[in-house]
Amino acid sequence: MADSPVTPVLWQVAIQVKAILDWFETADSVRWSEICCRRQGLPSDMAGDIHSESWVKVRTTLSRREESFPHMHDELSAHRYAARSMQRTAIDVARNVRRVESRSQIMDDQIIDASVLDQMHKVDDTVTIDRWRRALVAHARNDFQCSGCPNDVVFAAALKLLAMMQIGDRGSISDLMYEVLQEVDDGFPEDRTEAARQRKSRCSRCVLSLLRDAAESVGIV
Repeated sequence: MADSPVTPVLWQVAIQVKAILDWFETADSVRWSEICCRRQGLPSDMAGDIHSESWVKVRTTLSRREESFPHMHDELSAHRYAARSMQRTAIDVARNVRRVESRSQIMDDQIIDASVLDQMHKVDDTVTIDRWRRALVAHARNDFQCSGCPNDVVFAAALKLLAMMQIGDRGSISDLMYEVLQEVDDGFPEDRTEAARQRKSRCSRCVLSLLRDAAESVGIV
């Protein structure tokens, strides 16, 4: 006579909830948060945020749960539920980050002083470029202050940006500023995180202000 199939014992909802939340206390959950970040293209330093936000969402959802999950009857199935929840959190966060970056790009383009950029694109003779560069040096020496970046970084970025435009680089100002700041500032983040974007925006205003003031002082703009 064949043995009857073993029917898993259905856990009570309280036991299921405990097993799910216990997973967040394991090393596996920390490693999984890092994997989720990599898969979604998020910087590694956001793994802790993903882990915490996922825990809050799961805990909030489970606090309202009254019925047992029908297919959750052991730790493995409980942990899989928690891992899937963390993955969904990472997907949501990555989507929000991309949305914010897209809006921020538009805002960055709107606050840029178009007259400075237009003039930089128009200037193509060495004499004018040299006048502009000398004016930059003079302004950098005379009480120039930036609230977003160290003054020497702003000065170096302005010179670098002027040189890049001189050789015909017509990339977007946002992309050029990322490239310039990463080259002249050792402390500038390598990844385009929200913190990097905010710092780039502050530095951009100072760099373009310095370029405009220098250009106006010698009649270029």
